Amino acid sequence: METDKITSSYRVSLGEDQIVVDVTMNSDGEGDISKILSNCANAYVDEVEMLNGEAHYMGGVVFDLLYVDETGASRILSEKVDLNGRIQNDQINPFMKPVYKIDTVNTKVLSADGGSVKVIATVGIKLDAVQTDEVEEVRVNDDNIQLCREHTQTNMVVASGTKTFEINEVFDTKMDIKNVLCAKAHVDLKDADDGTGYFSVSGNLFVNALLDVQTGDELCMKNFMETIAFKEELEDEQIQKGDNVLAFAFVRPQDLSIMTSKSDDENEKDCSISVKAVVTVKYVVQRACDAEVYTDAFSMKNKTNIVSGTFMTSKPQKIEKFSATIDGQTVIDENEPRIAKICAVANEHLLVANTRLNEGELTVEGVAYATVIYQTDDDVPQYNSVDLEIPFANKFDVDGEFCGNIFVTGDVTDVDTKVKKGKEINITLDVCFLAYSYDTDNQVIIKDIELAEELPESEYSIEMYIAPKGSTAWDVSKHLLVTEDVLTAQNPELVFPLERSQTVVHFNQRG
Repeated sequence: METDKITSSYRVSLGEDQIVVDVTMNSDGEGDISKILSNCANAYVDEVEMLNGEAHYMGGVVFDLLYVDETGASRILSEKVDLNGRIQNDQINPFMKPVYKIDTVNTKVLSADGGSVKVIATVGIKLDAVQTDEVEEVRVNDDNIQLCREHTQTNMVVASGTKTFEINEVFDTKMDIKNVLCAKAHVDLKDADDGTGYFSVSGNLFVNALLDVQTGDELCMKNFMETIAFKEELEDEQIQKGDNVLAFAFVRPQDLSIMTSKSDDENEKDCSISVKAVVTVKYVVQRACDAEVYTDAFSMKNKTNIVSGTFMTSKPQKIEKFSATIDGQTVIDENEPRIAKICAVANEHLLVANTRLNEGELTVEGVAYATVIYQTDDDVPQYNSVDLEIPFANKFDVDGEFCGNIFVTGDVTDVDTKVKKGKEINITLDVCFLAYSYDTDNQVIIKDIELAEELPESEYSIEMYIAPKGSTAWDVSKHLLVTEDVLTAQNPELVFPLERSQTVVHFNQRG
């Protein structure tokens, strides 16, 4: 028999990987390293190449090392290294569309000697993908073969790719900024909506820059933290209204620029800050399609052998955004000088380690990281710092549509720190989580129907069958080898599915 093809796309989880990268950075005569204040590594992936059985990912890691030289001045060393790794899974194939997230698991200084320092970072990647299957369904043009038809909805990938757009904002400050030491930015992508020939993305860009600021006779380190809302339309002529857009976004460290400027008035000390960020958006667009599949069959004249199969269909994806507050504290060593004031926070980020969904409650567990930089309470104040690792376990109520696989990303949106009794640091991090819920169904399909020997013609003009409770019209028709139209016409009082066992009558119409 001839066949038709049905296309179905759905999301699958493919695995995780961790890779260690290292770099040796040199001050190149700009001042030997007296004390390291912060070691930050920002990782990104530009491309994931899907092959048979494995995925290769390629990107980079930008290391920012904040230190104090022998004169007490704060300085920064920056270095980019390549990031290359692979994830192996027999499911992976070249036709998949990758969806991924990157986390910096930890960073560590291995050695520091004068003007040289060696650092390592452990980077984790979680890989999902949109898989597309093509399955063959039998095509039937024989009136003697009766088919059980079932409506279903499948998805097909209609577009995918990478887009970029630029965010430019200028902020007036009340600071006399002498130097921008380092900066980082991350994207909270809240919505991705479809249009005709385009899709729009909206969300927030979170920026944190470390600055050297002149305050009176003192040069002090401070944070510049801002949240920039955005909404951008991105063209793709393949997209139609009603499509489902799956998108994720990021800013590579080299695509972020923080510039300062002063007015022409020489008496004016305050600076403005210009933020320029190129946002990269990766996307996959699916279109819902109504399909009619054959799930069962019989012949009214022949014995039949049914060759069945299954294919995967995706349930509607659910996306929820959650906000939370994470509190932590640390007490510096008793041998360390007391804290005079907190200056800045660096290296703030989240690592989502585990997610659980149980009876309408989503649990998100992981670790929040931050480095607090402060000045000591000495006759000659000096910079010092402390690293905080704060475990968290947040619970959120979700509705019944949240089920199946869970994919969660997390970001720090704001930081507040306080010092207590000169030794204790309390920190509060405002965080947001974006949770994706997705699941699949198995759909039965008939791939072939083989006709065997002819059935003997019934000797009776009337047949009676006691159909059990719960029987459908198809169940009874298949048992009596008649069409559903004949069955319901001859038994108009029956309501399917049967609420109780009932007698069904078939009047055998002989030609």
